Amino acid sequence: MPQSPTGGRGAGRPRDAVLSRERILDEAYALAQDPGTDFTLAALARRLDVRPSAIHHYFPGKDALITEMRGHLTRRVGDHGFDDRPWYEAIVPWARAYREALGAHPGIIASLATLPVAGEPESIADYERIVRAFVRDGFPEHRIVPALVAVESFVIGSSLDALAPHDNLRPVDGTAAPALERAERLAREDAASRGTDSATAAFEYGLAALVAGLRGRR
Repeated sequence: MPQSPTGGRGAGRPRDAVLSRERILDEAYALAQDPGTDFTLAALARRLDVRPSAIHHYFPGKDALITEMRGHLTRRVGDHGFDDRPWYEAIVPWARAYREALGAHPGIIASLATLPVAGEPESIADYERIVRAFVRDGFPEHRIVPALVAVESFVIGSSLDALAPHDNLRPVDGTAAPALERAERLAREDAASRGTDSATAAFEYGLAALVAGLRGRR
């Protein structure tokens, strides 16, 4: 096939045959690392240098691709001992790993948060393990899903907060909001004194408060 002046392939027909499920997933994860990405099958096809129809041979649509990506991310998060540890202990490292996994792929956070889990076995198994831990530890069953949604919503929000500037709440004019200016500055200074960043410090504080609150409301 003719080569372009830059050494790549020319503008001829894309070589769809070189595609594979694994390659699509690898490039999808790479595309999702950009927080400002337009995560569509068309954008992914451009990255792969194939027609969008070639991707449809492996994934019928974007939702199917996101579903499989979520299964991979769920395996990366891990179970963190829900079978053996109290839910309020296991859920802390689980939430940290979940936030880290989402933060590494900001381009699909919204899709992961809104797509139903019904067709993804790894996610279903993960939630089942967590719910069983809640039940085992005597948490009211009608409150388990609300509690889990509250924790997951906090994790998703925290993963987005980690993408924002570290001084996102600092007012431009401190004289107009002196209480906010001081509180924001002290929070950043406290995080720095403990060797972490403001977003992580806020996440850890909020997670501890949320878990403690859920334990207290059982």
